[in-house]
Amino acid sequence: MTEQIVSLRSVERIADAFEDVDLTVVPKQQYTDDELIAHAEGASGLFVHSENQYTSALFEASPDLRVIGRPGSGLDNIDLDAATANDIAVVFTPGMNAIAVAEFVVGRVISHIREFEAAANHVQEGGWRSPDWWGTELREKTVGVVGLGAAGYETAKRLEPFGVDFLVADPYVDQSRVDEIGGRLVDREDLLAESDFVSLHVRLTEETTHMIDAAAFDRMKESAVLINTARGRVVDHDALVEALKNDRIGGAVIDVYPSEPPEPTDPIFDCENASVTPHLAGATVETRTRMLRTTAENMLAVLGGRDVDPQFVANPAIFDQ
Repeated sequence: MTEQIVSLRSVERIADAFEDVDLTVVPKQQYTDDELIAHAEGASGLFVHSENQYTSALFEASPDLRVIGRPGSGLDNIDLDAATANDIAVVFTPGMNAIAVAEFVVGRVISHIREFEAAANHVQEGGWRSPDWWGTELREKTVGVVGLGAAGYETAKRLEPFGVDFLVADPYVDQSRVDEIGGRLVDREDLLAESDFVSLHVRLTEETTHMIDAAAFDRMKESAVLINTARGRVVDHDALVEALKNDRIGGAVIDVYPSEPPEPTDPIFDCENASVTPHLAGATVETRTRMLRTTAENMLAVLGGRDVDPQFVANPAIFDQ
């Protein structure tokens, strides 16, 4: 029998990967549990994105569902325990967007500290060169990397040639990995106090939710810049806005938000010292294509009873049941 896969996102770029299955593509948007259940009826696989919650209600109402594919590393919108309890494998692509994220961070940090956007607006309005747009250099600055996984590591390696010093806060990292970037392993409080730039590279978990809060901003230098390409809820958004509006920190480079897309009235958009983008850090043509294809191939492997590289399985215990 031909496998049925429902995709909640466009797969045009890798359509050939699904040529041997019955593929249904539905519009990418937010759905209720009941709508997701209706879409998943009869499907053995769901190809998903980050804009919906995939819960026990869906899994228990979808007896044919055997695999969920999530191109990306974030799993905070999938109830893994419920998926495992319902014999549903979850495949994802951790670390596959690391280079895209790293290049994004370097570009956005330089753009922010050199004030490219403000200077561009200034010249378009008839202005010209001014000391207001001189900016600062990266050289001899201290970069605090919170989380030295794939994205944090690649970001550090690309910042290294600029002559920066690294502090690393990560309770799970090996010292040898820190040594590879010439960094110093410290606790988070010391990192916040000593860093000129604080770059977040952690998954959203109970442990990391609001790990950057009002107390964290109080520890940071008044000139420090926060960079968040991880997850919006890693930072207390209200505390961030307050810190920016009161010049408690020097600025922020923000690519992720507590709720996405954010409301147009979000006060972060009124903060002149915030550089904002719409969750683009991991989005390049090359990365997206790799992530989509790898996810598709692993979904088909699960459905075909073939082995999947364990690094791409979020709930490997599923295969022990």
